[in-house]
Amino acid sequence: MQGTSRSELAAELERCARLAEDTAEQYADRDGDRMRSDVVSGLLLAAAALDTAVRVVDEGTRIRATGLMIARTLVGDAIDAAERRGLDELLLGCVASLRRVAERLDGELS
Repeated sequence: MQGTSRSELAAELERCARLAEDTAEQYADRDGDRMRSDVVSGLLLAAAALDTAVRVVDEGTRIRATGLMIARTLVGDAIDAAERRGLDELLLGCVASLRRVAERLDGELS
């Protein structure tokens, strides 16, 4: 189900990766030692996986599917960690972006 070009997908993955990274950084700055490390770790892992997916999204090899699958898994984990913590204003926009990307990745992988 590839209704949009891969370059559009790469751009969306890149935007989401930066948002997840920025959100994790804001949480770390705001909450310091009190921060929920599962949320910050989840966001940073998702960002790293999305960065990798951006690099492989235009490849037609098996590595593309593997990169997208790993990104999808870690995006889902980040969403779950954020929802367990509770969605405050800072997390709300990030989780909405992660959900959109998860949906796009599901479509790419089906």
